[in-house]
Amino acid sequence: MEDVLVLYNQVNTSDSTFQESRGGVLDQVRAVLEALDKLGIPSESLAVENLQHLVSLLKLRKEKLIFNLIEEFPGSSRDACAVPALCEAFGAGCTGSGTEALFLAQDKARTRAILTAAGLPCPMGLTVEPGRPFPMERLKKGIYIIKPACSDASEGIGQDSVVTIPSRQAAEKVEKIHQEFHQAAIVEQFIPARELNVSIIETAGKTRVLPLAEIDFSAFPKGMPRIVDYQAKWIKDSFAYQNTPRIIPAPLEEPLAEKIRTLAIQAWQALDCRGYARVDFRLDEKNQPYILEINPNPDISPDAGFAAALAAAQIPYERFVWLMLRNAIQTRNRNALSTQNGASL
Repeated sequence: MEDVLVLYNQVNTSDSTFQESRGGVLDQVRAVLEALDKLGIPSESLAVENLQHLVSLLKLRKEKLIFNLIEEFPGSSRDACAVPALCEAFGAGCTGSGTEALFLAQDKARTRAILTAAGLPCPMGLTVEPGRPFPMERLKKGIYIIKPACSDASEGIGQDSVVTIPSRQAAEKVEKIHQEFHQAAIVEQFIPARELNVSIIETAGKTRVLPLAEIDFSAFPKGMPRIVDYQAKWIKDSFAYQNTPRIIPAPLEEPLAEKIRTLAIQAWQALDCRGYARVDFRLDEKNQPYILEINPNPDISPDAGFAAALAAAQIPYERFVWLMLRNAIQTRNRNALSTQNGASL
């Protein structure tokens, strides 16, 4: 295996806004570097400031194999989606999904439209763009969850995100997202019963669904929304963090588990994911599954759900890293062959 360059986004430690989630990329970097060391693969890690900085690095560096851990750039999360395309333009292989899949998945409203068009089940809802009125009257009465359309890591999601419609609270939550995140708000039917995380990896061009994981909300008191909000993911001394353990494998009847695995693969295919991804589901009271979102290149830090799924599948972390690098080399070789064939026409 050739030398590897691990790229990640520069973290602003002086910014206290969502510092916990945005600093999590450093845990991923450490884990990948440790795995590369165990594999005996020479590597170096570099923080990238923006796309211009990335271009200068790709011009100067000799490595043609990139482990992509770039999640966002200051002021623009969408720019990070361009990283794989730039790496490929400089003849470098890049782990994980390509630019198109990252771009499509980054907007949850767009993702829902794609999945729905493919006939996959998603919660009913609508999107409210900043500056536009909230057409609450278009929604049936009931319980909804309101969240930013283009944010990851449960940023902008809290206990106050679950609201009754119609209500003043719902309108205020939409306005709060517009003001604080400067992006659209998704107003989505709340599926109350269970939450599942489905991790997928690609090996030798074939997708493999890892053991299904369920979030255990049994310790939540009555009336507390059973969601994995920002506190549950990142604030270690919070009630939600300490009382949302994973159950792997999820206690599901096999026909239901197989249905969920099939839906997860179909979602992966709908967005043309590569390498590794996570698909999040909710089940209603009748165990009907709904896809919440797809996460190409999800969090792979050692305490995250993806790493837990790898462990449940008895796949050592360094084996996962090696597989992702092999995928990147194969994609690079296919791209090079396609370019050569195109030039010869």
